[in-house]
Amino acid sequence: MHDTFLNQNLYDAIVNLCKESAIEKITKLAITVHTHSHISEGSIREYFADRKNKLMGTWTNIVVDKKEIEPLTATIEQIDGEKKNE
Repeated sequence: MHDTFLNQNLYDAIVNLCKESAIEKITKLAITVHTHSHISEGSIREYFADRKNKLMGTWTNIVVDKKEIEPLTATIEQIDGEKKNE
């Protein structure tokens, strides 16, 4: 249940970072979560798909590293992507 809030917060942070950096397609996302977290590549993809968000797709490489960090937290290590044409 708590991972639901973490998923929402992660989603909001990723969307905001991409907006700030004018990224329209994420090519690589690397995050770190607690070893007991249920956050996974699949759950991230599903969360974005459920919200019909086009930042992620089959072109996105998602790496979820599980370490002994603070429970119910996540660290966005890297976001690479294609910038919007201006």
